[in-house]
Amino acid sequence: MSALPRRVVAFYRETDWMFRTIELWRRSPAMHAGLWPPGTRSHRSALDTINRELAGRAGVLPGETVLDAGCGAGSSVLWLSARMAVTAIGMTIVPDQARRGAALARRGAAPGRAAFLCGDYARSPVADSSVDVVWALESVCHAPDKPAMLAEARRALRPGGRLVIADRMRRRRNETPPGNALLRRWLDGWAMPDLATPEELAAAAGAAGFADVHVEDVTALAWPSLRFLGLFAGASLPAAIILRALGMQSDVQLAGIRGCVDQYRSLRRGLWGYHILTARVG
Repeated sequence: MSALPRRVVAFYRETDWMFRTIELWRRSPAMHAGLWPPGTRSHRSALDTINRELAGRAGVLPGETVLDAGCGAGSSVLWLSARMAVTAIGMTIVPDQARRGAALARRGAAPGRAAFLCGDYARSPVADSSVDVVWALESVCHAPDKPAMLAEARRALRPGGRLVIADRMRRRRNETPPGNALLRRWLDGWAMPDLATPEELAAAAGAAGFADVHVEDVTALAWPSLRFLGLFAGASLPAAIILRALGMQSDVQLAGIRGCVDQYRSLRRGLWGYHILTARVG
């Protein structure tokens, strides 16, 4: 395993406590942002909304096979298998996440429809032309070679297959030095090599052989979730610094919390936004 995947595994393994704490608040194992259209009153509802929105944009149909590339603890896999009556395959590079997702699936309402693999979504064991939808919810950000990930998604999709991505994306490539420094602190803290711009990701999808590539900025709808993460981390940071000084937290854990703060600071400065990309196999 190369250095970056090892850093990603370490980040999610050592910050698992933080996500589990947030899980208690949000009443969901989801590790991603939700969408908050008018009238939304809870994190759980916002998380349900982003799943429904992505499923609708990808045209997910009962009986299809969906590959969740970078599935985290498996919340979308479980939602898809239960709500959409599809076969949902979750892939994560973090062994603990694959085991936890499988355990949650065994206790779920749709046994047999959800499966989990531990592997790299840029070198997937999934067969050629074997899935109908590739679903990437806040996972492209961790890919060191985003065109390679998109090419792998294209390989796995059947003719007529669809791609749906929801993720953080840079506003521009040529950022100011202070802006780049702030982004770099956040990205390093979260084991992310870089963010693509919407234009870069759309161009890479086209080069990989996708058609009808469309990107929409949904930052305003995701803002409450992104703000919550920043405020939660900001409140936790003083205690985390003390615990690190006492040897009770690691450098990775402290950097992860600081990264949560920096992601919100950089969002407020307009350095990035939250976007949804859709495309299909021509």
